Amino acid sequence: MFIQHIDGIELEKEKPNTSEDFFNRSEATFDLSGNIHTFHLLYVRYFEEKLQEELTHQEFWKNHLNTFKIREIAALAALSSNSAFLKRKRVYINDYEEFKNLFLKANEEFLTTELDRIKKIK
Repeated sequence: MFIQHIDGIELEKEKPNTSEDFFNRSEATFDLSGNIHTFHLLYVRYFEEKLQEELTHQEFWKNHLNTFKIREIAALAALSSNSAFLKRKRVYINDYEEFKNLFLKANEEFLTTELDRIKKIK
């Protein structure tokens, strides 16, 4: 798998009666066996704020969070921690522990390689 692009956004309300402003979306575009795929991860914005505090105490994440926001790397962490997501286009996570585990079970070697490469491109 070769990561081509990562991004993350805070959603905004399109209509006054929607709750989009409570969510973030992270995406990763990658090449898998010559096919280009884009994976979208939607999650509750509060999870990012809560997880930021926990991850900054871990040396691995502390280094990467100096360069990237959680919303930018969440989809990449999800892909590296759960290979079933490689076959999906979108995933919605509404449980904090499930969201946190995407980061705690992530393949650190893969993430370091890809994030270092992306950092050089930025």
